[in-house]
Amino acid sequence: MVTGRNALSYLSDLIYGASKYPSGWFRPMTVKGYFNTDENGNYQRLFFKELLKIGFRRTPWQLVFPSQTAGLIKRIKPLKDGTDEYHVRFYSDGVIDCELEVNRFNGWHWAGPRKHGSYLLEDVLENGSIDLSYEDKEKIKKQLGVKHYSGKCVRSKE
Repeated sequence: MVTGRNALSYLSDLIYGASKYPSGWFRPMTVKGYFNTDENGNYQRLFFKELLKIGFRRTPWQLVFPSQTAGLIKRIKPLKDGTDEYHVRFYSDGVIDCELEVNRFNGWHWAGPRKHGSYLLEDVLENGSIDLSYEDKEKIKKQLGVKHYSGKCVRSKE
């Protein structure tokens, strides 16, 4: 565990956070990824496949939020705030959300920090090795949004 965290705090955060939503172990179709057959779902599927090609991966450990249809994670070089993992989630309403958090092997995983990072997905679309047309990238960018479910997984420190 990280310096400054005791086992009781970590365990309390884990129990609190992990009990809010089911994990992918209980939602295997979400781990695999399924998408609506409309235009939004087709662009989500396209982006999902491209993200897999550049190192994002499925995981049964990710919590599955309401209306989530797919999810991917990717470890990154730690940022200044300590976050070092992308969590990308796809939703049935067409939204693609990205959250930055501390990886699950870190003692601060369940306590934070967590922040939204859809701007990072925009950067991946613009500067990454995503093999899509300009038009496809623009359609996907319009689906990038924010869902606020992850905040419910962090215990209040008050």
